Amino acid sequence: MQEHLKTNILNFKWPNSAPTIYLTLEDIEGSHPIHNSKFSRQIKEVFPDADLSNKEQIFTTFTTVIPDAPSIKLNLVDGRELRIYKQFLKHQLRNYFKSKDYIVVKNFVGDVQVWMPSKKGNTADYNLYYKFSFKIQFAKLTDLPELIVSYDGTSKVLTTSVKDIEDSELIKRCVYGQKTFNYQMDLDTEEKQEFYNAIQFEQAYPIFNLPLARALDIPIEEPVRPANKYQKYVALINNFATNYLFTEDFKAIFPFKNDAFIDVPLNRINHIDPQVGLLEFGKDQYGNKKTHLVPKLAMNNLNPYKRPNNQNIKFFFVYHTSHKEAIKTFYNNLKTGVTADKKYFKGIEAYVNIKASTSKEHFIEFTNENNPIPEITEQLENLSFDHDNVRYAAFYLSPFDKFTPNPEDRDIYIQIKELFLNEGIVTQVVDYEKMVVNIENQYNFQFSLQNMALAIHAKLGGAPWKLAVTDKKELVIGVGAFTNQGENRRYIASAFSFQNNGLFRKFEYFNQNETELLAGSISTAIRDFTSVSKADKVVIHFYKEMSYEELKPIIERMNKLDLKVPLYILNINKTESEDIIAYDLNWGDKLMPVSGTYIRIAENQFLLFNNARYPSDRFYSDTDGYPFPIKIKISSPDEDAFEDVEVIEELLTQVYQFSRLYWKSLRQQNVPITIKYPEMVAQIAPRFNNGVPDDAKDALWFL
Repeated sequence: MQEHLKTNILNFKWPNSAPTIYLTLEDIEGSHPIHNSKFSRQIKEVFPDADLSNKEQIFTTFTTVIPDAPSIKLNLVDGRELRIYKQFLKHQLRNYFKSKDYIVVKNFVGDVQVWMPSKKGNTADYNLYYKFSFKIQFAKLTDLPELIVSYDGTSKVLTTSVKDIEDSELIKRCVYGQKTFNYQMDLDTEEKQEFYNAIQFEQAYPIFNLPLARALDIPIEEPVRPANKYQKYVALINNFATNYLFTEDFKAIFPFKNDAFIDVPLNRINHIDPQVGLLEFGKDQYGNKKTHLVPKLAMNNLNPYKRPNNQNIKFFFVYHTSHKEAIKTFYNNLKTGVTADKKYFKGIEAYVNIKASTSKEHFIEFTNENNPIPEITEQLENLSFDHDNVRYAAFYLSPFDKFTPNPEDRDIYIQIKELFLNEGIVTQVVDYEKMVVNIENQYNFQFSLQNMALAIHAKLGGAPWKLAVTDKKELVIGVGAFTNQGENRRYIASAFSFQNNGLFRKFEYFNQNETELLAGSISTAIRDFTSVSKADKVVIHFYKEMSYEELKPIIERMNKLDLKVPLYILNINKTESEDIIAYDLNWGDKLMPVSGTYIRIAENQFLLFNNARYPSDRFYSDTDGYPFPIKIKISSPDEDAFEDVEVIEELLTQVYQFSRLYWKSLRQQNVPITIKYPEMVAQIAPRFNNGVPDDAKDALWFL
């Protein structure tokens, strides 16, 4: 079926006459700063007696006249003045929605975000707001200015004011009038102190956060994720545009070419052949190679590509006294399958092609569910393991799920994982409450057991599948990070290296500011790989745009190795891209574009769709999900890196392939494991007391 891709961009017309803006060297009432990076020749000429080279900024009131002040008519061909025009449009956007009494803030990338009050979903405890953001760009996808309209989710604003909350430490962001502020902000400037001193606490309302909600006894509902994000997203931005943007008032600021979101230009759309995502599984009894596109289907009939190296595998359980009887039921289901027909799960041995038994002498039972570590440690110290001949995996039946209010209860699993990892034993957590519910719903439980078996197989050193198409000799290095929302701090990055077939080699992890150590790790991976095989290229998948400070030591080390191979850096936005999206109007009401579709949204910037929808649709089911695209920016320090026009597609293909190698779940991922796996390590490793043991840095224990 021919696709019809539409995006969330509105075209508006260039002004008939560029605006004239008024300038001043002083920060006067109603003025806005113009950073020195926007000082054009025209700006410098209107201040002939001022040395602007030492000024960080000057100021403008935009089109509001300042008596006797210099002015310029913006030249929209000049890049610097075009950026001032963008600043002017953002100023108009803010003022327009403020004049309508809506909350207007900056989102995390500094774009204008508007909060629209919901007519539904409000409770006695909070009011619900839908958040929409605007991004302005010029002639990126078309030859006109472009207004990107994105849906940013919802926020709940409590109906209890700051004045009436006893424990102020639990208060984070608040709504105050038409703005938001961080109650816990550092009062390190006169401006912040002045603002804080002027706050009327009875008029400031906290934004919902879990600790505060628990303290105020506000009912906490488990988030309900829509089955298809595209449907909700597209419906919301269409309704928002129809009701609030396609009006005469708003179009006076943004004169739209048409009252409709634009189609993606056909010359910006391309597709990766699905066959490059073909996966290789274990050979059959006659030695024939077996391949498939879809792991969840293949694993029912094909063997994993490679078993764990140890022939002797033993499982044991770590559990609370009250859960003792449940172990028997769980293990029986794990060992022999769940449903009567055993259509999707015949038991772990058959599913991942291993031999395994229980090691009952290693079972550990504890009585204190809130502080089990002392009991577990004591029993573990009295056990002996035959590590020379046996590979062990411990199943921990957790009394707590990830929504448990007490963070100390949630962290018990991390402590257990470290405790056993130091003994050379991998662990698999089983949420006890979820397990009990699933055992009663056996049809669903078999799919949980599939994922569990898959992860255990990989943790033990097996490889469920690998890429079948591996005609390049490339080293791929992934660097990811995890932000701890509780601490509001991103503090770990991990460097992974992979062979071009997607098989994992080794990882390291560092604090975010350890640039030299990170560069050293990347350089070591390059040296180790090239000492045994010549690399066609070195590719780094980075979780953010790589700075010169991060890149410089890597280039220096590559030059010392005298590799003479190109280096490419792919900034992969690991959060689903929600500023620019695209959707397919020719796939009924499901809207998600075909997997492997990529759209050039700017020079060397792309949207890539990674999902389980293939051109024939023959493998697709709703349980595969509807992931949004990821955003990729490609760069290189080498001048001639992009002379070969095919290199862009090769690099995007590589990202597409590496998104198919996730071994924690059978569900297709939209983010490649080069970003996903490092993030998982960065989420866990910082909470270890003594770091990751060296002999665990070539294993996937974190799955």
